[in-house]
Amino acid sequence: MPDAFDPQPPQQLRTFYDRFSARYRAPGVRLSGFRLRWIAYRSEELDQGIERAVLDLTWGEENVTRQVQFVARALEEVQGAFALTFVEAGFKRVLWGGDDEQLAPAVLRISMWCTDHPCGLIGRIEVDADGLPTGAAPPPLPLLRMAG
Repeated sequence: MPDAFDPQPPQQLRTFYDRFSARYRAPGVRLSGFRLRWIAYRSEELDQGIERAVLDLTWGEENVTRQVQFVARALEEVQGAFALTFVEAGFKRVLWGGDDEQLAPAVLRISMWCTDHPCGLIGRIEVDADGLPTGAAPPPLPLLRMAG
């Protein structure tokens, strides 16, 4: 009998998301100038509480400018021998519609997914004009991954 599709992210991913995002919401953190960042971890190590990145790049480093390039590089680093957990963190502005269109306040968007599960997480941390977290961080939502 085939495995049933699980539309929810694994609990380990939720736990890691909470730890990871708490760092960016901490008092005194200033996020102005933050650049898009991709990080890959061995999932097994995260389950043991070890946060040692396999690969950690900021957009444009080592000619990596697309998520798919980063994923391929990280998988190459571990030679397919490990399940990986990926993190993408970067600023996002949303355009509010209407007659007087304007940009909404910036948010730091964090998405996470694992190579061995089809559903990841996506969440956000609101940031004020000075680049300081406002404390507003709704719970992350499930993120369906079609591949990789």
